[in-house]
Amino acid sequence: MKVKPLFLLTLLCVSALFIACDNDEAESRLTFDKNSVTLNVDETDTVKVSGGVTPYKAEEANDSIVEATVSSAAIIVKGLKIGNTTVKVTDKNGVHATFAVKVEE
Repeated sequence: MKVKPLFLLTLLCVSALFIACDNDEAESRLTFDKNSVTLNVDETDTVKVSGGVTPYKAEEANDSIVEATVSSAAIIVKGLKIGNTTVKVTDKNGVHATFAVKVEE
């Protein structure tokens, strides 16, 4: 009879451990308020970043098409010339995510 309560308590503790690990993983991911951006040449747009650990760093796949700068928890993207590219955002711990950018005339 004493084995069942001990087994149930152990099972409950292990379950709580797995749930806690899932929450840590979700907090370490970077997410954006927009998955893609479409803008015109010389136009800017802002993509808000959440998750991860600040400071963030933004890197354009093609810096002749867009310019990306970091402002707090946002990435400001400016269209430089017509084309498609991506912007990779990396946090302090090296966690990264990418969003697409299309620049039109």
